[in-house]
Amino acid sequence: MGLIYGYDIYLRPRNVARALANLAELAPPARAVPPLEITLPGGERLVLPFTSHFESEPVDCSTSSTLELDTSLMFDVDDALREYA
Repeated sequence: MGLIYGYDIYLRPRNVARALANLAELAPPARAVPPLEITLPGGERLVLPFTSHFESEPVDCSTSSTLELDTSLMFDVDDALREYA
């Protein structure tokens, strides 16, 4: 069972590193994928619990204006989900 949605999030370049770091804090501590190393415009590097194009190879977007990340949102089961399943 799964739901698939896509979202485009547009940020000013100076806000990208902080937004990604804050988002990474919400990820569960145990991950089934290796961390992803990203080089942002300006040379700043981050290690994140996400994938890019469903791979974990380092991403250098220092010369690009876009970055595509893949992640899953997980939530606890509630009564509505139990009834559905």
